[in-house]
Amino acid sequence: MSMMSMSDAAVALRSLPRRFRAVVSGPVGDDAWDRLVRTLDASQRSALGWTVHTTQLVTALGTVILELPLTARPVLDLAKIERSRIEAPRATTIEDVTADLATNAERAAVALSRRSHDDFDREIVVDGQPMEARLLVERIITNAVANLHAAEQAMESARSTI
Repeated sequence: MSMMSMSDAAVALRSLPRRFRAVVSGPVGDDAWDRLVRTLDASQRSALGWTVHTTQLVTALGTVILELPLTARPVLDLAKIERSRIEAPRATTIEDVTADLATNAERAAVALSRRSHDDFDREIVVDGQPMEARLLVERIITNAVANLHAAEQAMESARSTI
């Protein structure tokens, strides 16, 4: 894995909401579109579900990065997040889901930008194993981009069923 700069990581985080909106946003109030983005694919997750999952990842990242100056060895249970299959409740709009991603991605990006270079050499305990903060940031961004592609595939799959 290449060494991503933390400023590039912040830019990547800030771009996620726009990129996910491009996949899941459609005509406001269109019930057919709403059903489409909520259609489960072979992975048993919808495009909107991939968006929710990415929000969980960037929220956890922002939280653990904010803990760096306060905790000797912050802890993150990333495996639990990866295993979760949370979908957006029917009452939650697409706009609410993408706004939540935008809020949490910006929070994580700000947390990254406020840390010193040395903070990213510190260890975070991820799933019981020590990991440099820098590697965790790269891992979560890589996972978020993979989730974006999975959301695109979920949309393609949903469109092919109609």
